[in-house]
Amino acid sequence: MARLFPLLPFRTDETHWSWAARMAAFHIRGPIGIFLCDLGLDPYLLSIGDPDEVIRLCTIAGQDPAPVLRNTAMRNTSRNWRLGKEFLTDSLCPQQDLRLCPACLAEDDAAAMAAGQDIAIHRRERLVWRLKPIRSCLKHRLPLIRRDRPDHMFGKGVFAGSVPENTAWLQDLAGCAAPCLESPLQTYIADRLAGRHGPAWPDNLPLEQVIRITRLLGAALEFGPHVAFDDLSAPEQDTASTCGWTCIANGEAGIRRALQILQAGFDPKRSPCRIKKWGAFGQLLDELRHPLPSNPLRRIFEEQFASIVGS
Repeated sequence: MARLFPLLPFRTDETHWSWAARMAAFHIRGPIGIFLCDLGLDPYLLSIGDPDEVIRLCTIAGQDPAPVLRNTAMRNTSRNWRLGKEFLTDSLCPQQDLRLCPACLAEDDAAAMAAGQDIAIHRRERLVWRLKPIRSCLKHRLPLIRRDRPDHMFGKGVFAGSVPENTAWLQDLAGCAAPCLESPLQTYIADRLAGRHGPAWPDNLPLEQVIRITRLLGAALEFGPHVAFDDLSAPEQDTASTCGWTCIANGEAGIRRALQILQAGFDPKRSPCRIKKWGAFGQLLDELRHPLPSNPLRRIFEEQFASIVGS
C-alpha cells in the first residue's frame, strides 16, 4: 500500500536521485536526507543506487520501479557502476560533478510557475548529463555547465546550493552560450540508454567500449595515432568523436578501412614505437588489453597485425 499521496511521477529522462529530491521538495518542502529517513530508507544506500532501496522507495511512493531502475546508476565496485545492462568505469561522471543545461532548467522552472509550485519540485537532473561523453544538451545543443554537487543529503532539490540562478538568469546563460555541433556519438549514447537500437556492430559491443574505440580511432585519424584524446581541446574532441563514429557505425569494413588509412600514412622515422611496423596504430594498441578474446575487435586487430608482420 502506497504511503505517499499524491504520486509525483518519475520522469523517464531523469536520475533516480533527482526524482527522490523532487519528492522531498513536494511532500515535505525539505531536504532529501530528512525525507528518506522519515520513510525509513537509508539515504546513502539510495545515493549509490542500491536496487532494494530504490524498489522500497518506489513501493512507498506508488511508482512502477522498472523505469526508475533503468535510470539508476548502481555501484558495483569503488570505480565500477552498472546502468541497466551496461557496466561503466570511465564513462560515468564522478558523483561530486553536477552538470546541467540552463535552457532545460529554465523550461523546468516554467513548468513549476505554470503549476504554481516550488521550482525544486520540477528541476530535474537528466540521466544523460551523468555520462562524460555527453558534453552538450541533445535538445538545445548548448554546452553543459559543470558545478560542484552540493551536500546532496541536506539540500532541497537536486540542484540545491549549486544552481542559485533564477529563471531569467538561466535564460541569459542559455542565450549567451555558443551552440555545439550535433554529435552522432552523443545521440547514439542517449538512444542506447533509452533502449533504441543503432548500427548493428556497436550495438553488439559494451557501451563503454564503443565510446573508447570511437575516441581512439577518431583521434588517431584526425590528429595522429600517438595523440591522446584527453589532450585535445573540446572542439577537437568533437571532431575526433564524429570521425571515429563514422568508422564504428560502418562495422568491420569501417574499422578495417581506418586501420588501412593509419598504416598507409605511417612514417616509421617519426614513430616513438619500438616495433616500427605497429607504430601506425599508436594508442589503439592499448585496446588489445580490453576486449575479450571472442570480441570481434580483437580479431580485426590481430588480422591486421598479421598482415603487417607478414609483409
